[in-house]
Amino acid sequence: MSDCVHGIILAAGLSTRMGKPKLMLEIDGIPIVARVMRAALDSRLHRVVLVCGHDATDVEQILGDLCFHARLSRTINHHPELGMSSSLCIGMGKIPRDAQGAMIILADQPWLSSENIDRLLDVFCEDSERIVVPAVKGRKTTPVIFPRRFFRELSQVTGDIGGRGVLTQHRKSVVPVEMGALYDDSDMDTAEDYRKLKK
Repeated sequence: MSDCVHGIILAAGLSTRMGKPKLMLEIDGIPIVARVMRAALDSRLHRVVLVCGHDATDVEQILGDLCFHARLSRTINHHPELGMSSSLCIGMGKIPRDAQGAMIILADQPWLSSENIDRLLDVFCEDSERIVVPAVKGRKTTPVIFPRRFFRELSQVTGDIGGRGVLTQHRKSVVPVEMGALYDDSDMDTAEDYRKLKK
């Protein structure tokens, strides 16, 4: 079943709070977007869609040979100012209708690993009608796997909330997966966040 789940990496943010393109920044010598991309491609996701913004050329240069991975496709959000949902809608448009699920991945979570992704896939395979959400001590986080029955709703979201509205509307369909203390879901929006992550 996991070979029917596709990943969407949302990498078109404007980095307004950071003041510069945050996905190009490095941790341990590796750009953040490359770390997330490698985690997705090393996992059991069937295919991965990368949604970039105005800096798509720079992202491609940083990713290098990863851009030509057989399981990767790339697309551009020409209007990222419309919010995260605009990237989500574009990414959903690249998911085939027969896919069982779509995992929504944020490109600014540098500690996400292929093992994290595969654990969520394992749970989804047990019931492909439920929304699978990682949790850390009860706090729900990302990335999230949405079943096919929610694809239409995900393709119609607006604003800067991504898939959170769909999660809110369908709380009873959510399966939280406790990831434990070893899962670091830290993301990065500000220069202070970046300093903390590098430590």
